[in-house]
Amino acid sequence: MDYHGRTAIITGVSSGIGRQLALDFAARGASLVVCARRAEPLAEVARACGPNVEALVGDVADRAFTDGLVTRALARFGRLDVVVNNAGISKHKQLYDVTPDEIEYVMRVNFLAPAWLTLAAMRPMLARGEGWIVNVSSVAGKLPPPREAVYAASKFALTGFTEGCGLDLAGSGIHTAVIHVGPIDTEIWQKTDEPTAFQGRKLPPSAVSAAVFDCIARRRHEAWVPWTMRFAWLLRVLAPGMFRAGAARFDPVPPAVIERARVSARSAHP
Repeated sequence: MDYHGRTAIITGVSSGIGRQLALDFAARGASLVVCARRAEPLAEVARACGPNVEALVGDVADRAFTDGLVTRALARFGRLDVVVNNAGISKHKQLYDVTPDEIEYVMRVNFLAPAWLTLAAMRPMLARGEGWIVNVSSVAGKLPPPREAVYAASKFALTGFTEGCGLDLAGSGIHTAVIHVGPIDTEIWQKTDEPTAFQGRKLPPSAVSAAVFDCIARRRHEAWVPWTMRFAWLLRVLAPGMFRAGAARFDPVPPAVIERARVSARSAHP
């Protein structure tokens, strides 16, 4: 696709995958509306992307802010062609310690914000007769990892929403795609509530960016990064008991954690 004269919205661009996406879209000639919560890293990315960039500081968990991204794209550039819902937060924490507020916020950022932005972007895309919406989900949206029940739920929701949108928008000219992202070398590994058990290889953010452009150019509805994660998903589908046993051995719940939670529960409900 020739991206010159086209406009893209990308969320969560202060680092990692979002930063790479912004740089790659700008290098292809697209005008950009980008956002992140951190002002200084966002400004650095905007400067690197060139003059045709509108950078907005805010939290996609705020629906008014998210809807405003579309408004700003149309006001500044007069059109909207691509949305990449990339912003997301982790929640790697024992379920016994998760709070209702944490569940709500993770769902707002990882699922509700992309859903809101999709609905807002559909209107100008329908008016033009074409558009692309790409949602950066996670392998956790297909395979729930230990200690990530809340995160997995948000990504399962995003994956299901994207696949459903693909059916509902058939014939409209709007194409949707979901990227099932595995271990990527980003800041998210330093932002987990508890240490992670994974010690394997992490791919660079450019691998996800390449998948996004591939889904747009070839009108693919999904991609796995890395593609080998499909085999783990097939194991879960074909042998769910074996998958559960393997996941439990990979990152087991320490008996001390369960006992601590039991003591706390008994003190609250004698």
